[in-house]
Amino acid sequence: MAGFCLMLAACTSDDSNEPVVPDTSETPEAPIDPTRPRVNIISRAEGGAADTAVPLQAGLYMVNYLDGKPDELLPTDNYVNNQLMTWTDDAWSTSTPIYWNGMDTRADFYAYAPYSASVDDARQLPISVNTDQRTDEAFTQSDFLWGMVQGQTPTTEGFNLTLSHLLSQLTVVVTAEAGFDANELQASDVSVTIGGTRTSATADVQTGVITIDQKATAQDVRCHTNGDLSYTAVLLPQQVPFANLIQVDWRGNKYTLQNSFTLEGRRQYTLTVKLKKTKSGFDIGIDGWDILPEDFGGTIGGE
Repeated sequence: MAGFCLMLAACTSDDSNEPVVPDTSETPEAPIDPTRPRVNIISRAEGGAADTAVPLQAGLYMVNYLDGKPDELLPTDNYVNNQLMTWTDDAWSTSTPIYWNGMDTRADFYAYAPYSASVDDARQLPISVNTDQRTDEAFTQSDFLWGMVQGQTPTTEGFNLTLSHLLSQLTVVVTAEAGFDANELQASDVSVTIGGTRTSATADVQTGVITIDQKATAQDVRCHTNGDLSYTAVLLPQQVPFANLIQVDWRGNKYTLQNSFTLEGRRQYTLTVKLKKTKSGFDIGIDGWDILPEDFGGTIGGE
């Protein structure tokens, strides 16, 4: 994915400790007060479900150091609190500019995506994945990205804040085996469902730790169609108990794999499913962002 660049550009001569909304009559050529310069962030999100045409919206928090020491991210009422950032075309835009609290005050920055307009507690941000991810928008909105920069020294130059994927991605690749004629297995005739996973959790915006809602009922998740008989779902990292893990539906014929599985955050898993007309059979391997040594393969049915 191409990097996303956020330029929060404005200036003020106010000496208070609160963020200041600039005079809208000010032109870009107006002088900048060196004691309260603008904040320039270069924010990047690399790869994964965010690589779609759907605009990305992110939330930003900023926490100033007190007496030279880091402060905790509060549930609300931070120096910058859940600032909306929207990516359109080739730039980020924000409704409110952001300023350093003087050149002698370092700060911590925390960002997450997708954006939530109503956050009661940044330390317990509700997140979830959609149970139907067939559209680009539902797929993208299921992905959760997070990043932080701690102890950033005030500067008139830009600094990097990278957003990373915290969830898992599971891709099922379907191939035709015995009993299928050439070109008979078409992507438009196939749907793939992942079963047995919980779909709601909370995220700590300061630490990036995700806590699964263990009281929630496990639900089926319908995969996004990538083309060429490849299907992907964004899932919360968790231990999936023995269940109908993979279900492939081809023209009303259902092929089901029962298995347990461990989904780890920041990892992508690829499972190749080989379909036979007479009996349902599966050969499953795994690779991805971080290749794991385990082989989760298995076979069902056969003569």
